Amino acid sequence: MKMAEVKQTVYKLTGIDSTQELKKAHPDLTKGRDLRYKDHWLSILEQIRTLKQTPDISLADLEQSEQMLKESLFKVGSMAGLSEAELEMDWQRIQLEAQIADIHIEEL
Repeated sequence: MKMAEVKQTVYKLTGIDSTQELKKAHPDLTKGRDLRYKDHWLSILEQIRTLKQTPDISLADLEQSEQMLKESLFKVGSMAGLSEAELEMDWQRIQLEAQIADIHIEEL
């Protein structure tokens, strides 16, 4: 597959028309990659295909998961003797860390 074909496939799968749009709309795909090289485009294509295989999660599912996580934190925290204020601070910290970095459930 030629580089132009790889780029067109990436554009098609992401619904993007140009490299600049791709960089703006999907910085997670382009960060740390030099888009002058075919290997980097192939890596992006592979990542997109992997993500496409993962079933989509709806916003409602995400919100429900967040609510379950918060309830679990408060239940376990109260059993451990933490106050409501301490638990709320922990919950705010988790939300902030999730916004800043890729957070894994194992770290919590």
